[in-house]
Amino acid sequence: MDKKILIVDDDLNVREMLYSTFSRLGYNVITATNGKDAVRLSLTKKPDLVLLDFNMLDMNGIEVLKNIREQDAKAKIIMLTGVGTDELEKQARSSGASGFLRKNLGIEIIIKAVNEILVEKKYVKSKILVVDDDSAICAVLKEFLTKKGYDVAIAPNGEEALRLFKSVKPMLVLLDINLGGMDGLVVLKHIREIDQNVGVIMMTSVDDQRAFEDAKSMGACEYIIKPFTLDYLEIAVLTRLAIVSAVAG
Repeated sequence: MDKKILIVDDDLNVREMLYSTFSRLGYNVITATNGKDAVRLSLTKKPDLVLLDFNMLDMNGIEVLKNIREQDAKAKIIMLTGVGTDELEKQARSSGASGFLRKNLGIEIIIKAVNEILVEKKYVKSKILVVDDDSAICAVLKEFLTKKGYDVAIAPNGEEALRLFKSVKPMLVLLDINLGGMDGLVVLKHIREIDQNVGVIMMTSVDDQRAFEDAKSMGACEYIIKPFTLDYLEIAVLTRLAIVSAVAG
């Protein structure tokens, strides 16, 4: 396998565990113990994926993320956190993190997410429900996700979203917060009453701290700000599908 992973963590035990795990799986693994080396290796080695710890002594994960993004806007960067907060995740997302994985989810879920992003694509034909009252956004997301192999349903409002959710039974929902009629947070509340495990990624064009906190408290997996690139969305989708699959399995 020629896929290259850069692991950035100042905890020796975590680095050794991730290095051994992904090396055994056939990946070309590089490690960095600090932020400065991480930025340098990202530039010189051009990894296919960066697994980046939030909390490091010399330069925290968000600073590293920003520095890598300045050099490579298309880098795939997954943030790893042992003790993270919603505010840290929000900062990382706004700085260009492609996804998030909590270390306490376990190594098997991390492996599933990395394999899905870099190799397997085994969630092709998974059902995704896109909920947005902007028909142009719905059309773009449906075309992109369908080309990636997903089975995509579209809902232009909250009422239709809940009807389709019950009949389609999607594995993942991409849900706009600002909908005409029933807003996205109300839709999220009803979805959670039906299914506690389905993945829900909230989408919004407004950086609203209260809405962010409400969405997270109701179980939203991600909260992403428009406009976002389709590559960025794909990594968020793949990461979340891996986690949902592991929880359901």
